Amino acid sequence: LQKLEPGFLPLPIFLQVTRLTTTAIIEFVPLRMREGKVEILLTRRSADDPAWPSLLHTPGTVIRATDTLESAFSRLQTEELEGVDVSLPVFVKNVLHHSGRGLESSQVFWLEVLGEPKAGDFYPADDLPADLAASQMDFIPAAIDAYRNRHN
Repeated sequence: LQKLEPGFLPLPIFLQVTRLTTTAIIEFVPLRMREGKVEILLTRRSADDPAWPSLLHTPGTVIRATDTLESAFSRLQTEELEGVDVSLPVFVKNVLHHSGRGLESSQVFWLEVLGEPKAGDFYPADDLPADLAASQMDFIPAAIDAYRNRHN
Protein backbone atom coordinates (compact mmCIF):
# COMPACT_ATOMS: atom_id res chain seq x y z
CA LEU A 1 0.00 0.00 0.00
CA GLN A 2 2.88 2.35 0.70
CA LYS A 3 3.82 2.21 -2.99
CA LEU A 4 0.40 3.47 -4.17
CA GLU A 5 -0.12 7.09 -5.16
CA PRO A 6 -3.08 8.91 -3.54
CA GLY A 7 -6.19 9.06 -5.72
CA PHE A 8 -7.79 6.38 -7.87
CA LEU A 9 -7.10 2.85 -6.58
CA PRO A 10 -7.07 -0.38 -8.60
CA LEU A 11 -10.41 -2.17 -8.08
CA PRO A 12 -9.12 -5.19 -6.09
CA ILE A 13 -7.32 -2.87 -3.64
CA PHE A 14 -10.26 -0.45 -3.50
CA LEU A 15 -12.67 -3.27 -2.59
CA GLN A 16 -10.43 -4.41 0.27
CA VAL A 17 -9.95 -0.86 1.57
CA THR A 18 -13.72 -0.27 1.56
CA ARG A 19 -14.20 -3.55 3.41
CA LEU A 20 -11.79 -2.45 6.17
CA THR A 21 -12.43 1.29 6.52
CA THR A 22 -15.18 3.88 6.34
CA THR A 23 -15.39 5.42 2.87
CA ALA A 24 -16.32 9.08 2.31
CA ILE A 25 -18.96 9.39 -0.44
CA ILE A 26 -20.89 12.14 -2.21
CA GLU A 27 -24.36 11.13 -3.37
CA PHE A 28 -26.39 13.18 -5.84
CA VAL A 29 -30.15 12.62 -6.03
CA PRO A 30 -31.21 14.13 -9.38
CA LEU A 31 -34.85 15.21 -9.37
CA ARG A 32 -37.32 17.16 -11.46
CA MET A 33 -40.92 18.28 -11.17
CA ARG A 34 -43.28 17.23 -13.98
CA GLU A 35 -46.96 18.10 -13.87
CA GLY A 36 -46.78 18.60 -10.11
CA LYS A 37 -45.09 15.25 -9.44
CA VAL A 38 -41.49 14.61 -8.44
CA GLU A 39 -39.41 12.31 -10.64
CA ILE A 40 -35.97 10.85 -9.91
CA LEU A 41 -33.28 10.15 -12.48
CA LEU A 42 -31.73 6.71 -12.01
CA THR A 43 -29.06 4.90 -14.01
CA ARG A 44 -28.32 1.21 -14.18
CA ARG A 45 -25.06 -0.35 -12.99
CA SER A 46 -23.31 -2.77 -15.32
CA ALA A 47 -23.99 -6.50 -15.03
CA ASP A 48 -20.41 -7.06 -13.82
CA ASP A 49 -20.49 -4.38 -11.11
CA PRO A 50 -18.92 -5.95 -7.99
CA ALA A 51 -21.38 -4.43 -5.51
CA TRP A 52 -24.67 -3.70 -7.31
CA PRO A 53 -24.80 -5.70 -10.58
CA SER A 54 -27.57 -4.48 -12.91
CA LEU A 55 -29.25 -2.41 -10.17
CA LEU A 56 -30.56 1.13 -10.53
CA HIS A 57 -28.83 3.85 -8.53
CA THR A 58 -28.31 7.57 -8.14
CA PRO A 59 -24.96 9.16 -9.04
CA GLY A 60 -22.35 8.85 -6.34
CA THR A 61 -18.59 8.98 -6.00
CA VAL A 62 -15.93 8.10 -3.51
CA ILE A 63 -14.06 11.16 -2.29
CA ARG A 64 -10.46 10.49 -3.28
CA ALA A 65 -7.40 11.70 -1.38
CA THR A 66 -6.67 14.01 -4.33
CA ASP A 67 -10.19 15.51 -4.51
CA THR A 68 -11.64 18.84 -3.67
CA LEU A 69 -15.40 19.16 -3.28
CA GLU A 70 -15.48 20.84 -6.68
CA SER A 71 -13.55 18.03 -8.41
CA ALA A 72 -15.83 15.36 -6.92
CA PHE A 73 -18.93 17.35 -8.00
CA SER A 74 -17.44 17.80 -11.47
CA ARG A 75 -16.70 14.06 -11.78
CA LEU A 76 -20.32 13.26 -10.95
CA GLN A 77 -21.59 15.86 -13.40
CA THR A 78 -19.44 14.71 -16.31
CA GLU A 79 -19.11 10.95 -15.75
CA GLU A 80 -22.40 9.88 -14.17
CA LEU A 81 -24.78 12.60 -15.33
CA GLU A 82 -23.00 12.88 -18.69
CA GLY A 83 -23.07 16.67 -18.65
CA VAL A 84 -26.84 17.18 -18.43
CA ASP A 85 -27.78 20.67 -17.26
CA VAL A 86 -28.55 20.62 -13.52
CA SER A 87 -28.96 23.09 -10.67
CA LEU A 88 -26.31 23.59 -8.03
CA PRO A 89 -26.35 20.73 -5.49
CA VAL A 90 -28.39 21.36 -2.32
CA PHE A 91 -27.16 19.62 0.84
CA VAL A 92 -29.69 17.26 2.44
CA LYS A 93 -27.94 15.26 5.17
CA ASN A 94 -25.03 13.09 6.19
CA VAL A 95 -25.69 9.38 6.50
CA LEU A 96 -23.51 6.64 7.95
CA HIS A 97 -24.60 3.32 6.48
CA HIS A 98 -23.54 -0.04 5.11
CA SER A 99 -23.76 0.05 1.33
CA GLY A 100 -22.82 -3.46 0.30
CA ARG A 101 -19.12 -2.59 -0.10
CA GLY A 102 -18.65 -1.59 3.52
CA LEU A 103 -19.38 1.31 5.84
CA GLU A 104 -19.88 4.63 4.07
CA SER A 105 -20.12 8.17 5.36
CA SER A 106 -22.18 9.88 2.68
CA GLN A 107 -22.91 13.53 2.08
CA VAL A 108 -26.25 13.60 0.29
CA PHE A 109 -27.36 16.38 -2.07
CA TRP A 110 -30.38 16.82 -4.30
CA LEU A 111 -30.10 18.68 -7.55
CA GLU A 112 -32.69 19.61 -10.10
CA VAL A 113 -32.34 18.22 -13.62
CA LEU A 114 -32.89 21.15 -15.99
CA GLY A 115 -32.06 19.50 -19.31
CA GLU A 116 -32.71 16.19 -21.00
CA PRO A 117 -30.38 13.48 -19.69
CA LYS A 118 -28.26 11.35 -22.01
CA ALA A 119 -28.11 8.50 -19.49
CA GLY A 120 -30.70 6.90 -17.24
CA ASP A 121 -34.44 7.23 -16.98
CA PHE A 122 -36.87 9.14 -14.80
CA TYR A 123 -39.08 7.25 -12.33
CA PRO A 124 -41.94 8.52 -10.16
CA ALA A 125 -40.52 9.45 -6.75
CA ASP A 126 -43.65 8.01 -5.10
CA ASP A 127 -43.22 4.63 -6.80
CA LEU A 128 -39.52 3.74 -6.80
CA PRO A 129 -38.54 0.63 -8.78
CA ALA A 130 -37.91 -2.65 -6.97
CA ASP A 131 -34.48 -3.05 -8.57
CA LEU A 132 -33.04 0.05 -6.91
CA ALA A 133 -29.88 -0.56 -4.84
CA ALA A 134 -31.30 -1.12 -1.35
CA SER A 135 -28.74 1.00 0.52
CA GLN A 136 -29.89 4.05 -1.44
CA MET A 137 -33.17 3.96 0.43
CA ASP A 138 -31.14 5.22 3.41
CA PHE A 139 -31.09 8.68 1.81
CA ILE A 140 -33.32 8.97 -1.29
CA PRO A 141 -36.56 9.61 0.68
CA ALA A 142 -34.91 12.46 2.63
CA ALA A 143 -33.67 14.06 -0.59
CA ILE A 144 -37.13 13.80 -2.17
CA ASP A 145 -38.72 15.37 0.92
CA ALA A 146 -36.19 18.22 0.94
CA TYR A 147 -36.81 18.86 -2.76
CA ARG A 148 -40.60 18.86 -2.25
CA ASN A 149 -40.24 21.28 0.68
CA ARG A 150 -38.26 23.65 -1.53
CA HIS A 151 -41.02 23.57 -4.16
CA ASN A 152 -43.96 24.03 -1.75
